[in-house]
Amino acid sequence: MVEYRIKKVEGDFPPARMEALLGRLPALRVERYLWLKNGYEPRVEVRLCWSDRFLYVHFRVEEDKVRLRYRRFQDPVWKDSCVEMFIDPFPEKKRGYLNIEANALGTVLAAFGKGPQSRLPFSASQLREMEVAASISLPVDGPHGAPFWTLAYRLPLSVFKLCYGEPVRPGLVGRANFYKCGDETAIPHYGAWSPVDSPKPDFHRPESFGRFVFEKD
Repeated sequence: MVEYRIKKVEGDFPPARMEALLGRLPALRVERYLWLKNGYEPRVEVRLCWSDRFLYVHFRVEEDKVRLRYRRFQDPVWKDSCVEMFIDPFPEKKRGYLNIEANALGTVLAAFGKGPQSRLPFSASQLREMEVAASISLPVDGPHGAPFWTLAYRLPLSVFKLCYGEPVRPGLVGRANFYKCGDETAIPHYGAWSPVDSPKPDFHRPESFGRFVFEKD
């Protein structure tokens, strides 16, 4: 099983400033491209850290051509050039997992539940403290002017307490997976950090999630 250790940081900052921390944070790589085998495999690195209030997530995607259309909260961003985090900090509770999906514009889709048919979407007010920073600011279908794009966000830890009834703590061991997709891009693709055992495209497989640890100070 793959594993990632999430480093603890002091203080809080806007997600755009996470760039300054990247050299101190290990990268996990979304490099298992599944199902289609069409040769399109963008290089994706993800780095995470956490504070007393937020989980910080940074994606760097080597992709010079993108498709970006959706701009409203809870739009179907998986159809665009998209990155995703599915996370369950308390798998022993068996309450389900959060899926946080975002296209390269920073448009977010987010829900919580045990499976694809039983998910409850978050309201905008529940995620009002979430902040997102994206390197692409306008819709585009084709080259965006750079060889890569970045997306960073900070997710309030209060969301986990809302879903699971207790706060995240140092030493906590959970499960997660990270994905790159684009269902309606010029070349559809499905990449994962932890291998997914499914005969057809399906990221909603908590049994395939990798392991992560919230490190102490």
